[in-house]
Parts: sequence; C-alpha cells; structure tokens
Amino acid sequence: MKIINRLILSIGIMISALLILYFPSRADMGPKPSISLVLENAPQDYYVGLLVEDDKYGKADVSLDDEMSIEEFNALCTLTGYDSDGWIYWDGNPVTGTRFKSNANHKYNFTYMVPSTFRVIVVSLDGQTYISNKIKKQKFNAECTYDLATGQIKENVLAGTGKYLIFVLVCYLATLFFEGIMLILFGLFNRKNLKCFFMANTITQVMLNSVIVYMDYKGMDILLVLIWPLAELAIIIVESLIYRKRLIKKDGEISTKRNVGYAIAANIFSIVAGLVALMAVF
Repeated sequence: MKIINRLILSIGIMISALLILYFPSRADMGPKPSISLVLENAPQDYYVGLLVEDDKYGKADVSLDDEMSIEEFNALCTLTGYDSDGWIYWDGNPVTGTRFKSNANHKYNFTYMVPSTFRVIVVSLDGQTYISNKIKKQKFNAECTYDLATGQIKENVLAGTGKYLIFVLVCYLATLFFEGIMLILFGLFNRKNLKCFFMANTITQVMLNSVIVYMDYKGMDILLVLIWPLAELAIIIVESLIYRKRLIKKDGEISTKRNVGYAIAANIFSIVAGLVALMAVF
C-alpha cells in the first residue's frame, strides 16, 4: 500500500511539473472575460459601447481633436455622457478600448474585466441613440448579437459547442490509442478485455473532459494546472478498481497486480504522450 501511495504521489508531481512547463507563468496571465458583439440592422456611421448599472467607473472625458468631425464629437459626447434610469456608460477598462467606431462587419470585442450585466448603446453620427435590453452574460467569453431594429440582445450560449465536441472526440480516440498500445504490451489485448477497456475509458474520459469543458466554459483554464493532476489521479484509481478483477490473459489467468500496474502505466503513458503531442503541435 505504501508503494502504491508513493507511486500515485509521484505521478501527481510529474503531471503537475509537465503542466507547469506547458503553461508558462506570465504577469497577469489569468484568463480575462470578454464580450464579442455583433450588431444587426445598424446605421452606417456610429459609435458603440456598453452601459452598466453603477457609477464606480466614473465619467469618461472626450476631447475634440483635429481629426474628429463635429458629428463624431457630438456622438461620442452622447455615448460617454449617457446617464438615464440608473444606467451609465461603462468606462472601467484601463487596458483596452471601451468604445468602438463603426466598421464594415459590425463586429466588436470588449475585453478585460467586462461587466457581467450590461446593455449596449449605439449612437449614430446623425444623432440617433439605440439602447438594447438588459442582459446578464452566462459564458465567461460571451458571444452576443444585438438587433437594433427590435432592441433585443441575445447571447449565443451554444457557441463553440462544435469545438468542444471535437476536443472530446480527439481526446477519447487518443486515449484509446495510447492505452491500447499498453494493453498489447501487457499481454492483455484480447476480445474479452476489449469490452471492459472501452467501458472504463468511456467512463473516465466523460469524467475528465466534462471537468475540462466546464472550466473552459467558465474561464477557469488557469486552474487546470491544479485540477488536472487530481482528475488524472482519480481516473487511475477508478480504472484500477475496474480492471483489477476483470482483465484476463488468454490463458484465463487474472493477476490483480498486473492489472493495477497496467492501469497506472497506461494512464502515465497516455498523459505524457498527450502532453508531448500538444507541445509539438503548439
């Protein structure tokens, strides 16, 4: 038992070290929330920004420069000076812009500590002001569409689903490949064991990838350095319990030590091979 505990501890340290090498530390490297905004039925020339329900950000100052027309100046003053029914212009981003001038595709990206509850304000150069309905974003990186004709803004909460499905499928197939190689090397590759092999990997991959996808959805990627080793250790324990009395050699022999050893070795090989492949690709 002491040997197994030490082995599991060593695996955790190894995985943590690999993850730290793969995710190098940088100042302010944590993920930042964002709002990707697409405007529909927008006027030709305008400025767009966000409104919030509190005034902790203070007021924005706009000054007229030589390259700005009177119409642009007036539109910016209306945008940044908006204060009605408890809603004011959001000017809380010290790093990137909090307002955008119209472009051809009407797509804008607000980043760095964006508000979770907000409205969109659009001020055209001909003096028209458009205010969206109130929305509370669900995803860490929200993708929203604002239709100026209806005044409704909606978040596409299913955006990126295809990406998640492809990620899960690739991880699942890669795990089957790498752990299948170890199944052969341990002399356990036979028809009787394949059912148990597929069942165990399906269960554990659903567990692991559900955690990864959820953390990515909520913008908790940086915590994977801590959570992933724990999840992998949990998988080793679960697979060891599944395999210990179920994997059979062709001669009918069942060896608990060999089966547990296979579960540990196969997962270590899969983890290391997967991380090496990621480093090679990225």
